[in-house]
This record gives sequence, C-alpha cells and structure tokens, in this order.
Amino acid sequence: MGTSNTQVLVAGATGMLGQKISHALLDKPGVEVRLLVRAGATEDPKKRQGLLSLQERGARIVEGDLGALSSLVEATRGVDVIVSAVNGDENTVVNGQLQLLEAAKRNGVRRFIPSDYSVDFFKLKPGDNAFLDYRIRVAEAVQKSGLEHTSVLNGAFTEVLLAPFFGAYDSQAGRLSFWGDGETEVDMSTTDDTARYTAEAALDPRAANTHFEVAGDVLTLRGVARVLEEATGRKVEAVSKGSVEELGRWISEKRTTATSVFEYVPAQYQWAMVSGKGKLRNLVNNRYPHIQPVTLRQFLHKHSRGAMG
Repeated sequence: MGTSNTQVLVAGATGMLGQKISHALLDKPGVEVRLLVRAGATEDPKKRQGLLSLQERGARIVEGDLGALSSLVEATRGVDVIVSAVNGDENTVVNGQLQLLEAAKRNGVRRFIPSDYSVDFFKLKPGDNAFLDYRIRVAEAVQKSGLEHTSVLNGAFTEVLLAPFFGAYDSQAGRLSFWGDGETEVDMSTTDDTARYTAEAALDPRAANTHFEVAGDVLTLRGVARVLEEATGRKVEAVSKGSVEELGRWISEKRTTATSVFEYVPAQYQWAMVSGKGKLRNLVNNRYPHIQPVTLRQFLHKHSRGAMG
C-alpha cells in the first residue's frame, strides 16, 4: 500500500447510505477505505453481502464498537478522514459519535464528517426536531474538537420525501398533502448523489470547516405534485392541510400526547422545510461538474410507476 494514499474510515458502513458512501470513496483514486464494523455484524446475511462487495473492491474491515472507546482508538490509528453515516437512537448517534470523535482526536485524525445528511439544521432551535437535535449536539462538539470538520447537508432524501415516513404522498389516492401554501422551495437529493458528494467532501481541502450544501433538485411541493403527475401519468392533487403556523401548533400538541417520537418527527422535518428554516442557501454543486445529480423527474422516470406507493 502506498503511504501517500488517503486513509478513510467509514462508520455505519453496514447501512444503506454508509455502503453507498464507501463505494463512492472507492471510486476515487488514491483512497484506501476502512469499514468500522461491530464484532458479529457479518452474521447478518444482508450486511455480510454488502460488506463483501466492498471488500472485493479493496475495502478493509476493522472491528470497533461505538460503545467501547479502546476499540475505536485502535480502529482509527493511521486514519486521515472519518466519515460517519451512523443512524439510530441517541446512544448511537450522540454518545457513539462522541466516542468516535474522542478516538479521532487521540490519533490525530485530520477531518471528521459527522452523520448529518439533512436540511440546514444549524438554523433550527433546540426542540424544533427531536432527531436533528442529536445532530446539532454532535456537530457542535466536532466544531470545537480542533479537527477539520465538514457537515454534509443535502436537504431531504428524494426517496424519503415520497415515502410513507414523510406522510405527504398517497399514490393510491393520487394526492400530495402538505402544510403551508406549497410554494416554498425545498431541497432534495438521492442517496446515491449524497454519497458521491460526501466522497468529495471527505477529500476536498475546500470542504474543510464548512457546511457542505448540495441538492439534486430544488422544487416547491406544488412543483413536486406536477412532476409526480407527469411521471405517473395520473392526476395528482396538491392539498394544503393548513398554514405553517397551524403545523407548529399541531406539533406542539402532539408532543404532549404522543407515545412515540415517530408520531411527530416526520411533521417536524416538514416544518423545517415548508417554513424555509432549513433551506440550503449556499449550494456547492457547481464545484463538482463531473457529478450530474438526479432530479426528481429523472428519479421518477427511472423507477417503475408503482415503486413510490
């Protein structure tokens, strides 16, 4: 192995986004990829297959547990850049990443990219989004760490925007429901494009100590309905459920009665988007002309008509 190669450690490499980021990094010359994997993770057939596809391309598995600092110190020796794509509860996203950050500091890792991949949550207040509150806590710690830091912000994942989790698109009814007037522009990127841009963020000196903002497409939600209509060949009704202010009140009320955070978190993501609070204002897409991100129209045409139901 050439000592001049950049050593990149990917945390969360068994997840969908982590695997895609790892593949994108392997596409870059002069990069050696390590995959941080918990002991026993390869017992899952799906995870094993994903890891095998990366190993066949030259990636190396290193064992480490986000709950065991000593294992992370060992796993991060000689690493130049850490890219995190971990997901899960507070213990994983906050405590686990802070442990990984501590290991990175001890070993002189140059750059740390936390698991952000969202709207611009730096403009939100604590409590505006339960899951993004986790990201804010980690991002603030990374910024104070003395390491180079890069927060990749890609808006909504295109796949999630139309999925049941977001609670907007009902393909059976031919309806896109949203709060607000539907005229606020929202940012979206496919997971594939997010992975490719993240690989750039990991290696580009210009990305150091920045909010790295990219978007595959920027549309109003009424515009999304029009694109859906064109792509599916079916009428898609755009329906407002109320004002942004009413959405805020609905979230506040739901938080007092909900038995699970999942009852209101999707609405919190939509609030960040339709209020304009989480809007990306400084896209760096043009810096990487070799990446031609997939628009919503292209994404829908690529998938079968029933794929988004």
